[in-house]
Parts: sequence; structure tokens; C-alpha cells
Amino acid sequence: MFFKTILLLILSAAALCLADNILSNGDMEYGDGGWYLWNNPEGPAEVEYSVGKIGLGVNGSQGAIVSIKKKPKDWWGLQLQTPKMLTDSAFYTLEFAAKGQGPITATIQGGEPDYRQKESISVDLTPEWKTYSLKFLADQKGYGLNNVVFQIGQAARTLYIDDVTVTKAPNMDDSWYQGAEARIDSLRKKDFAIKATPGANVSVELIRHQFPFGTALALYDTQDSIEKWYRKTATKYFWFGVSENQFKWPEYEPKKGKLKKEAMNEYIKFTEDNGWQLRGHALMWAIQGYGYDKHWSIQGSCKEIASNLKTRIDRDLQEYKGKITEYDVWNEPFHEPFLFDKCGWSLLDSAFLWAHRADPSAALYINEYNVVAAGETDRFYELVKGMLQRKIPVQGLGVQCHFQARPVMPAMIKERLDKLGSLGLPIKVTELDFGTYNGGLGISEEEQAARYEMFLRTAFSHPAIKGILLWGFWDNRHWIKNGGIIADDGREKPAAKVIYDLWHKTWTTQATLTADKEGIARFRGFPGKYKVTIDGKSKEEWLK
Repeated sequence: MFFKTILLLILSAAALCLADNILSNGDMEYGDGGWYLWNNPEGPAEVEYSVGKIGLGVNGSQGAIVSIKKKPKDWWGLQLQTPKMLTDSAFYTLEFAAKGQGPITATIQGGEPDYRQKESISVDLTPEWKTYSLKFLADQKGYGLNNVVFQIGQAARTLYIDDVTVTKAPNMDDSWYQGAEARIDSLRKKDFAIKATPGANVSVELIRHQFPFGTALALYDTQDSIEKWYRKTATKYFWFGVSENQFKWPEYEPKKGKLKKEAMNEYIKFTEDNGWQLRGHALMWAIQGYGYDKHWSIQGSCKEIASNLKTRIDRDLQEYKGKITEYDVWNEPFHEPFLFDKCGWSLLDSAFLWAHRADPSAALYINEYNVVAAGETDRFYELVKGMLQRKIPVQGLGVQCHFQARPVMPAMIKERLDKLGSLGLPIKVTELDFGTYNGGLGISEEEQAARYEMFLRTAFSHPAIKGILLWGFWDNRHWIKNGGIIADDGREKPAAKVIYDLWHKTWTTQATLTADKEGIARFRGFPGKYKVTIDGKSKEEWLK
């Protein structure tokens, strides 16, 4: 009994230790000490705020209020920042209470000089107080290197925040990842039967996976040696494609009625010639950057904008019916909400309805970032759940997976995929890469290879994932400096070898068989295109 009591005391003490809030003044009991409202001077918001005033918090306690009269130029341009904190390199849980209207994004941000985003959670607030939580890895040890920032500039509104805590959390369990290969064998393989004559010698060799593994393509209308090499290299590693920029509306139709069909036809022809399927990216992307904010499609009244969008969808889905098999109907809806702020969210529903009527055979996706690579899963889930409840024909989830400088954490990825997978829609990883636009790859080539391998094993072993695409493969045609798996001089980086070996050596099927007395040769393998040889005569056959 004595030892049981001691053990309980030790466990209780450990639990208390884990629950200690390392964020000073998170409940604002010391007024505004350590809190700061950053308002980007390049397009600032019109805003009033108060921190630490009694009556603003939960149950009338001290809290913070922010009243945004005019939102900033950029949605991230208004940030309520908490006091800095001292962290170990460990897992933590962020919790906070909030109420109001519209979205809020809580971000774990690094310190100087890059202030990189390490983790985030995005939610839509309600008029009642609710508590939200996020688990994150503090990957640097020290003061002010893992800070909590509330990005609140998405809309003009009033919101309240209180009771912000950061507590030590247990390490993530990696046992699920350790079972990846067993799950892949169970999930991805099937039992097949080849008809032959009794006693015939039969061999099977997988030539191409049915599972889509692909890349964003940046094709040029030229037959020079570099372009030939680029296209040949693409076919070595991939068998599925998406146009990186050419089908985006401002690129495809820079002036009204002036379509760049010839450029788009390069993608159609390349994928058809190689037996690839092609994604259309994207019918609408309302980003206010890259000069896209000047494009004619988002000018004028909301009625004109809707009419232009419907015309684009009707025309282009009929034009490419049977040639483009799936579309990102809307790209980054809650990170780039310009059109919804202007015209309302019903435009999102309308776009999917128009697309389904224009080409009922095409799979229609909604595409977002930070919903698997970071923790903004719940907001994406609620957005799509609402669409499904309204009978909107969204038929797939695109999760971009730009990891930037974040590590790959299989247990966290599993939790997020489980949540999104519960919607019952296929999920495709649409834009996988590592590194940042400003900082380049930022890790060694060996670490890049290790992260690709860990992510591919994680995703391929999850039942909700129905395809994976890299966002480019060659450094010279990649949006991240040195972000490709092939160097600018054509050298294969370690990541390219890892990726090739996974699909062609680890996840492959080869077998030599003898047909039974009924003339059937049975084997278990990955669905796909096979070279089937029966008594020395070979043919190619799709086994699904």
C-alpha cells in the first residue's frame, strides 16, 4: 500500500509538472504586460484594442478585446502577440479561449531573424466563449524562439481572447509510423489471378502503379535538348501530372477572350502521349499577389465576377472534358478570401455546382495549405462539412503539404488525415515540397531525402490518401531555391534516388508462378500495369 501511495504521488507530481503554464501573463492578470499588437505599417488596419481589462475575459475576468474597423491589406498583417516564453526542445500544447466572429489563426512563430511559422491552428469563432488547442513541437530551445501569435486581420469585426496557456505535452507516439509497411501491404495490395493453361510458367512484373504519383509540370513549347531532358526525366519518376501555372486563369486567359490554348495543349499532349492523367489547377484562385489582383476576372461588380467565373467554368470544362480528369475548383479558399469578403461565400458553392454540370465525369477538388503540414485542419474540415451538408458536389480534398521548414511528424499527420478522412472524400497530396520561398531548401540534401521518405511512407500507408504529387522536381523550374529533387545541373539528389527506389524497388511486384490444374496463376501485388509473360509470350495488362 505504501509503495502504491508513493507511485500515485510521483505520477501526480509529474502530471502537475506537465501542466505548468510556461506563458507568463497568459490570463492577463498583470494587465497588458508582455502583450503587443503588431499592425503592419505596409497596409495597416484601423483598429482599437485593450489588454488586461477586467470584464473582457471569461466569466468577467481580465482579457483582451480587438475591434477591427478596417482590416489590413494582408490577412496576416494584424497580430496580437503574447509575452515571449522560455521553451525546451519538446512538445507543448497551446490552449486559448476566444469568442467573436470570423476566423482567427493561432501560430507558433520562431524568433529572429526569419520569424518562421512552425505550427498553426485556424478556427472560425462563435459568439460564445470556446476553448481551442494545438499540439506543437518547439524545435528550438531558448527564450523567444517559439512564440504564440494570433493572426486576426482576416475581417473587420470584434473578437475577445483570454486564458492562453502553453504546457509541456508528452512526446508523440511513433508506433503508428513503425507499422507503415505492414499497412501498405494490407491496404495497397490485392490478390490477382492470371488465366493460363494448367502447368504454364507465368511471370508478372509491375510496370506502373495504379496509385497516382506525380508532379507539377512547367512545360515549354520548344524541342531543345533541355526541354527533351526535362520531359524524359519527368517520366522516369512520375506517372501523373498537374499544370503548375498554365491553367490558372490569369495565365490561361490574360485578356478576356484571348486564350492560351496552344500553351495548355503542351500539357494535354504530353500527358496523353505518356498515358498520364492530368489535373486542372485551378479554376479559381483569388490571391492578391503575383499581379493576379489586377486580372480582369475579379474586377467589376459581384454579378459580373460570378458571370465571368461561370463562363470560364462552362467553357473550359467542356473544352477539356476527357482530357483533364480532375480539377481544383477553388484554390486556397480560406487563406485567400478576397472574393468571399467582397461577394459572399455562396460563390464557392456556385463554382462547384457549375463545374459539376459542365463535366459530370470530372472529379472536383477543393485545395488548401496548412491543413496537414500544419494544424489548420479543423477550419478546412468545417468548411467542407458544411458544403457536403448543403449537397454541394465537392468530391475530393487537396492538401498541399508545403512543409516549409517544419519537420515531418507522422503521428500529427495521421491525426489530421484521420479528421479529414472522416468526411468520406478522397484526399490527394497536391503540392508536396520542403523549404521556403525566401530561405530556399534550408536543410541538407540528405535531410531532404529523409523527409521525403518519411512523408511518403506515412501518406501511402494512410487509407484516405488517393494520390501524391510533388510541386515540381527540377531546381531550375521550382518555386523554392534548390527545392527540387533534381539539381540545376541535372544531378540526381539523394531525394530523387529515395523516391525512385521506394516506387520501383520497395513498393513493386515481381513473381514467377506456375498455373494450377485449373489454369490459374495467383499472386498478391500492387494494382497497376503489368508485364505478364506466359510460356515465353509477353503482353501488358492492367490489373486493378
